[in-house]
This record gives sequence, structure tokens and C-alpha cells, in this order.
Amino acid sequence: MKTLQARLIALAVILGGASAAPPTLAQTAVSPAVNNWAELRAALASCWKVPVDTEGSQIAFRFGLNKTGGMRGPPLVTSRQLKGDQEARKRFEDAAFEALSRCFPMRITPAFGAILGESPIRLRLVNTPPTAAYQINNNITIFAPR
Repeated sequence: MKTLQARLIALAVILGGASAAPPTLAQTAVSPAVNNWAELRAALASCWKVPVDTEGSQIAFRFGLNKTGGMRGPPLVTSRQLKGDQEARKRFEDAAFEALSRCFPMRITPAFGAILGESPIRLRLVNTPPTAAYQINNNITIFAPR
């Protein structure tokens, strides 16, 4: 039950429903506004804290962003391959949702916002050794740092 409550709170923050929430990493004054796909990838990577003992796990999301950098509804999990014991699998999935909560809404430029408003994002968070990945515009794979 606590996990469900935590996810609902995180989702409210993602969707902008919690006005008293502290600014996200991507919203802070020291963070410049994101202006292209490479900067979006870097911002997403900076939000993800990979839990220990979750090697081999991955999760994929699909979501939309509006022109001001907020999510257009909840993220959809399109696939998951979670490794380890039950606790490790839970830590990995929770860390993925927390990364989205930390990152969004995100400061973006008006020009890039116009592009984001038309592009569903496909994000994979992967805790495997880096391999060649399909990294074109809205198809984003973030590998765990090694």
C-alpha cells in the first residue's frame, strides 16, 4: 500500500499537481533550459540514481511532454526486464519512477518545447554494459554509469 501511495504522490508531482513540491533538478536556476535532444538525454541521465545489485535490469517508458516541459499524463511502462531478488527488482522499478519524478517538469526552451509537444518520448533505463542503442531524437536509452 505504501508503494502505491508513494507512486501516486510521485505521479502528482510529475503532472504538476503538487504546487508546494521543491523544484526538480532540471528546474533549478543553475540548470539552463533544455534546447535539444542531446541536452534532454543528459538531463534525464542526471536524474537517474541506479540502485545497487540491479545489474541486468531495464525498464522502458512512453510518455508525452507538453511545450512547457511537463508530462502530458502518466508515463506508460512499455516493457520491463527486472533481475535479482524481489527487493532488487522493486528498487530498480522505484528508482526509474523516481527519476521521472525528479526530472519533470523540466525547463525547456520555447523552440524545443514546440518539438516536444509533437513527439512521444520512448525512454529506456538500462543497467547493463553499454551497447549500440537506437538514439534518434525521441528514442532515448540511458545506460547505468560504469
